[in-house]
Amino acid sequence: MATYIKSVRQYSRKLPPDTIDFLRWLTVVYAKVKKTVYERYGGIGSLGKLKPGYTVLNEMRASGMRQELGMPVVYYELAVLDALTVIKGRWGILRDTLKRLAAFHEGFTKEDKTYIYTILKWSSVYAAILKREDYEEPDMVKDLPVDKHRLNNWLRRQTRKRLGKIQVMREAGFKISPKAGYSYKNGVMRIAGRQPRKRVEIPMRDGRQFSRQLHVEVKEDYIVLTAPVTKESSLPEGWANEIYVHIGDVDALTLSNGHVYGEGLNKLTDAETERLNAKNRLRSQYRAAGREALEKGNPDKAAVISCHNLGTMKYQRQKERNRAKTTSFVNAALNRMLAEEKPCRIVITHPVKMGKGGKIAKSAKRKLTRSFRGFIRERLREKCEERSIELVRIPSKGTGLTCSVCGEMGKTAVGNRFKCPHCGYDAAASLNGARNIEKKYRLEHGSIVGS
Repeated sequence: MATYIKSVRQYSRKLPPDTIDFLRWLTVVYAKVKKTVYERYGGIGSLGKLKPGYTVLNEMRASGMRQELGMPVVYYELAVLDALTVIKGRWGILRDTLKRLAAFHEGFTKEDKTYIYTILKWSSVYAAILKREDYEEPDMVKDLPVDKHRLNNWLRRQTRKRLGKIQVMREAGFKISPKAGYSYKNGVMRIAGRQPRKRVEIPMRDGRQFSRQLHVEVKEDYIVLTAPVTKESSLPEGWANEIYVHIGDVDALTLSNGHVYGEGLNKLTDAETERLNAKNRLRSQYRAAGREALEKGNPDKAAVISCHNLGTMKYQRQKERNRAKTTSFVNAALNRMLAEEKPCRIVITHPVKMGKGGKIAKSAKRKLTRSFRGFIRERLREKCEERSIELVRIPSKGTGLTCSVCGEMGKTAVGNRFKCPHCGYDAAASLNGARNIEKKYRLEHGSIVGS
């Protein structure tokens, strides 16, 4: 039987102030360690130390930072490894970006692209090129007829341009590992404290016990544990339909059969966007007033403005509360679609990526940032794994402005309507997109279900 990994949450009971103070302190020092690792090992000079990571861990052990912070070993080393995972992921994203840039580079030959792809696969060679050190070329590129000096300079320039710095945006919590980090006694979770062999009790609201690495998020007077759990999945009996789904911003899910789930999603997201825009404009005015007060030699007024108008706790709570409303709306729409359509296969498109130039308007960036399309895709993937539903992704090319009736190019009119000037077809743009998805999939793969 198929299995999948699902993240589950567990909540603690109300904790005493001294326990909450310890957990908040732990969150702060955990973030400090991660920030230090980012600063020391997030640059080009440390690329060769990232795999397998023992070099970084040993250097951080010898740095004396743990003793200076008074931090237990089990949390300190997890913070180092956690930061290393983020750094490795960032390098992976950068490699993919450079491959994409090389693929679209009009001045590169096929051999040039082969050279760049090969170098990016070899971390030791890539690191030596960035640091201008001697290296042994991989066999695949030794005899390539390319200007290696030019291509190496391109790699160095693009890497330095796009690498950037990693920032710890906010104190999001910390991780704990089983046995050394936490254990259970008499049904109560006990985590490592500041003093050796002395544990802090964390009573939970339910009796679930874990034996995996957990993420701890500290709230006002309780904590939230997030744990990955392996579960079995199976397709419910009688689920044998194939559906084609357009994921949108106006309506969450539009099917090629005309059914719509999550209708009016934009009413929630647009209202929150307008609220945040107004709030952020006001906060910008307060920041400007604070700077003006400092320039005029009135730090007390600047402090009052900052204290009473630029706090983040209420701001974040409102954002999280409104986001929770939208995520609940999306989850309900997904559950309703699955219950009513009973699919064994769902066909969607890959996410739309930026073009060759990578340029996009600021207004479009803000819209994309607050779009829930990515969340819908992720939750759909998780729900398909839970039920053993096949999730098929096809390229989105030809599913947007193409008329699903005559195949000619049309246009999107005001109100999310698609209109074809050739055959006169007029429908919701999302419905036209869903029917294009069905046409494209059937043309390329046929329809196995129900045939």
